[in-house]
Order: sequence, then structure tokens, then C-alpha cells
Amino acid sequence: MVGPRFKYSLIISVLAAWLLSSRGLSQAVHVSAFVDTGRTLIGDWINLHVQIEHPRDISVAWPTVTDSLGTLEVVRRDSITRESENETVNERGTFTLTAFDSGMHVIPPLAFAYRMAADTARKLASTSPIILRVNAVPVDTTQDIKDIKPPLGMPISLAELLPYVIGVLVLAGLVLAVYYVVKKRRSGESLFAPSVPLRPAHEVAMDALSALEAEHLWQRGKVKEYHSLLTEIVRTYVERRFRVLALESTSDEILSFRPIEELERNIRSDLEEILLRGDLVKFAKFQPLAEENERSMHSAMSFVESTTRPEPEPSKAEKLEEVAP
Repeated sequence: MVGPRFKYSLIISVLAAWLLSSRGLSQAVHVSAFVDTGRTLIGDWINLHVQIEHPRDISVAWPTVTDSLGTLEVVRRDSITRESENETVNERGTFTLTAFDSGMHVIPPLAFAYRMAADTARKLASTSPIILRVNAVPVDTTQDIKDIKPPLGMPISLAELLPYVIGVLVLAGLVLAVYYVVKKRRSGESLFAPSVPLRPAHEVAMDALSALEAEHLWQRGKVKEYHSLLTEIVRTYVERRFRVLALESTSDEILSFRPIEELERNIRSDLEEILLRGDLVKFAKFQPLAEENERSMHSAMSFVESTTRPEPEPSKAEKLEEVAP
């Protein structure tokens, strides 16, 4: 049974979500969502169909959906399809949901972030909330109650053996490490090879960008691989140059790091454009135009050149050492 308090909170949450989605909806971007049916049984699968329509010059990022939507669990997420007609782009996606509690459930709004052409501000467009009724499976009380089945014998699984396998490998590694140290000490050799100075971050990044440009990946139809490698090169450079965890952070987190926020606006815009376009290609199956692919490479090189750390002048002792015979 659903109590009055739950009903009131459900109505309030639906109204609040509807007002929020109405405020975020733009005339240029139209989003909608619907389910196959408003009633289902516990454990049954139900499809949530989501559609977004927007002009071609607007970049849209789909929301990140984890393993649940509100009180519903996400069973599967189908690939996003993208169709273009004249200057309008239509994107569709389907989420398969299920519930294991009876009663009224609300599918919360899905918020899409988008950016207008020649506008750096991000806007939101949201779907409307959807109410779903989940019914319990009817029980036939006229039938006799049956005994619970006894537990089944299960063979030993790989997951049960894995801790022992890892333990054996770790022990073998320790034995090899001790053998290596003893052997090196008996022979009088150094345990570690002399360290080689690391190349400057901008040199490594520019060489990697030049090599990527020479491969002509997007020209051969490998657009996703091209943008994945491009953003990885830029993230690696940002991590080494500004000493932040760029490889483990999202695009928004990278842009919010203090060293990045302190950059000039045009330099920061280059980095933001590279990361945003890369996310759209990797996660929303966005297909950039040829000039957009070239602009990502140009922006990456421009960003590296603009943020190159000046090399320190050699000390007097180093200069004398260079000219000494």
C-alpha cells in the first residue's frame, strides 16, 4: 500500500521536475521521452524512448546514465542513432528499465547540455518526468504451499580461485625480486639504471600531435579514434605541464582546475573546444565536419604553443662545463 505521505511527495517531485524541465527547454532544442506503457509488473522490462531534435550548428551532449534512473534500474542502454535532414539533427536513444518494488515510480527528467553556435555559455534542455505504475505478481491462494527447494551444489568458480592465484603470483614476484637484488649486489652492479632526463612536456606533445596528423585517421573514417588520441595527448600534456590529474578527471573537472582557470580566455577556449568535441564524438557518436576535425588539431597545437613553459637559463657552472675541454 502506498501511504498519503508518499503520494504527496510524489506529486511535489513531479511538479518540481516538470517546472525544471520547462525552464531548461529552448525553442531551438526539443527533447521528449515516453515509455511503452504506463503499467508493468515487477521485474518486467520496459523501454524508455528519448528523442532530441536540434539545429546542425548546436552541439548537444547526452546525460550520463549510470545503473539507475530514480527508483528504476537500467538494464540496457542502446546505441544513440543520429539522423540529419536539411539543417535539423534528430538523435534517438532507448533505455531498458525494470523495477523490483511495486507502487508508483517516477522516471526523472534527463538533462541535455548544449551550446549555441558562437556562444560559450552552456544551456540545458530536459525531458518531462514520467509516472510509471508497477504492479505486484498476483498470487493464487487456492493452490497448496510447496516446500522450498534444497540448495544446489555449485562447482568452484574462477572468482573463488582468483585470490589464491594472485597470492601465488605475488609470492613468485617477491622471490624473483629478492633473487634480482642478491644477484646485483654480488656482481657489484647498480640496482637501477641511471635516470634519463624527461623531455619537456611541450616537445612530447607537439611530436605526438604531428605524428597523429600524419596518420590521416579522420580522413580514413576513423573519427572516434582520431579524437580519442587527440584528447589523450592534450590531457597528458596538461597533466605534465600544470601538474594536475587530467588523465583521471572529466572535461569539466579539468577546466575547473585553478591553473587552467588562470589562463587567458582565448587559450582556455581552445582547450574547452578540444575536450567538448572529443566527448561528443566518444560518448554521443557525434560526427564532426572536416573543418571541425582540422580545427581540433589546430586548437591543440595552439594550446600547447601558448602554454609552453620557458626553458630555464643554464647556470654559470653549466656554461663553464660546456666549454671546458
